Amino acid sequence: MTDDLTVLGLTPAEHAAYRALVSHEPVADSDAVTALVDKGLATLVDGVTVAVSPDIALEVLLVDHEQRLREAREHIAALKVAYRKHVTRPTPTLIEYVSGVAAVRQRVAQVQQAARSEVRRLIRSQQPPVEVHVDCRTIYEAAVLPTDAPAEARVVPLLPMELYLLDERLGLIVLGEDRAAILQPCGLLDAYQELFERQWERALPAVPDDEAETRLLISLLLSGFSDQAIAQELGVSPRTAQRKLAALLHGLGAHTRFQAGVQAAIRDL
Repeated sequence: MTDDLTVLGLTPAEHAAYRALVSHEPVADSDAVTALVDKGLATLVDGVTVAVSPDIALEVLLVDHEQRLREAREHIAALKVAYRKHVTRPTPTLIEYVSGVAAVRQRVAQVQQAARSEVRRLIRSQQPPVEVHVDCRTIYEAAVLPTDAPAEARVVPLLPMELYLLDERLGLIVLGEDRAAILQPCGLLDAYQELFERQWERALPAVPDDEAETRLLISLLLSGFSDQAIAQELGVSPRTAQRKLAALLHGLGAHTRFQAGVQAAIRDL
């Protein structure tokens, strides 16, 4: 939370002067005081400059700022319509193609930072960190799971694609390091959102507890991972991975990977 009023159109000097007037402190910056009077934030009373009550003066500025924001949103909507008319591949109103490594990385960051309520991500490649200011659910492919994965993160052995969903408004599908597609609301975007939710249901916590590690082991086992690959995914030595697999098979009463899969299905693991 910030106490900076420059977002309402005040300069830092004017903000400092207004705070001083509100606290009945002297203000040396006469230019800032004059500006406050012009903006209706201060007034002269018996030759002394005093602050106008914040719940009146600042509310006026806030209402004006909100009106300008509404007008800006309307202008953005009009610009989007004009922009889509010139995007000719393959369906102007639905898909925008992005090319170039720098452009793809920029779009990935922009999509996450422009969210209003939630970002949903399928991540299968190393990406520069992006600060997200709304709820964010992330599913990582095991090979790129970071050591400091966020709380709302899950992991699967393999992902079908890299995907970023912005609220219910937009999807960004990363097709390669230098290629991506931005998808506007349509039936295809609905399908990608459903894909994410199904993946989320099947994914495991990024920081596994004992039960989650058992499920991860089973998932890796049934995905055909070798003992060496399983060790890498778990971050342990091959010998430790073999001991964990042996304990898992013993616990399931299985002698082979196939039998382990059958037993896991029977026990709803």
